Amino acid sequence: MTKVNKHQIYFIIFSVIIILLSTISDILMTNKSEVKSNVSIIMIISMSLIGTMGVAHGALDGKIIWKHSVRTSTRLKLYLLYMLFTSSGALIWFIYPFGGLVLLLVMSSVHFGVSDLKFINEINFASKVYWGVVMAFLPLVFKPNLVNSLFFDLTQVRIQPEIFDAINIIVLVCIICFSSSLYKIAQERKNKGKTILELKLLGAEMMLLICLAYFLNPLTWFSIYFCGLHGIRALMDNDFRMFPDILWLTLFTAPISIMIFLFKWEYTLNSLLVIFPILASLTIAHMLLPKLRKIVKT
Repeated sequence: MTKVNKHQIYFIIFSVIIILLSTISDILMTNKSEVKSNVSIIMIISMSLIGTMGVAHGALDGKIIWKHSVRTSTRLKLYLLYMLFTSSGALIWFIYPFGGLVLLLVMSSVHFGVSDLKFINEINFASKVYWGVVMAFLPLVFKPNLVNSLFFDLTQVRIQPEIFDAINIIVLVCIICFSSSLYKIAQERKNKGKTILELKLLGAEMMLLICLAYFLNPLTWFSIYFCGLHGIRALMDNDFRMFPDILWLTLFTAPISIMIFLFKWEYTLNSLLVIFPILASLTIAHMLLPKLRKIVKT
């Protein structure tokens, strides 16, 4: 059993526990003010996790840049290019927030699939995109009004219901196509006498993520997926070591951590949504880093 398989099992167990707790809380909580208070606390925790632990997996980009060359000038060139694309992403959000949101969703549809499914060699690019699209848009299927409200808070643009309906169909098609692809790979492995454990676990992960999207607030769902599955799997893929890699993570997330926990930050949903423009800005450079390394030769 590989370390990724172990992570899959842990994530599945965690997801089942969350679903059970959500079901029990819906049954027991009848006081509306109590529910609202608990939801607010959960939102703060969710957004804080996204801004620190979730963002942290990109901190290893600093390690990759450092190890790219022994020459300081080469490292500096690569770092400046990285910062240029990060700044460009921030500028897009500043000038045209809706364009920034669309860019984030499109990039995430590719990035999530490519990153999450690296451990299965047989999965082609199209199947990875199917997974990525589902992860990027799944909360919209079950909580369209909440998602539309969040998008409005981010961009001041209200999306038409017809567009959401079209996205729902796309997500459903992607789930079917991905499941079909997974089944075909499983059959091929069976014929060759290979294990299909990780494929079964991956199918269970998708099923549970769909259930979580049904029960949970979109931001809470995203924090569980982004931190618990995507982030940890990315760290594993980059061969994360507690020491000294924890230093990269600490340095990278320190500004966000300080902003959230030490200063007089106004803990409201609108203020915490600033995390998403930060994610979008970083994702551009994060996805382009392999190509930037080829451009800046050692």
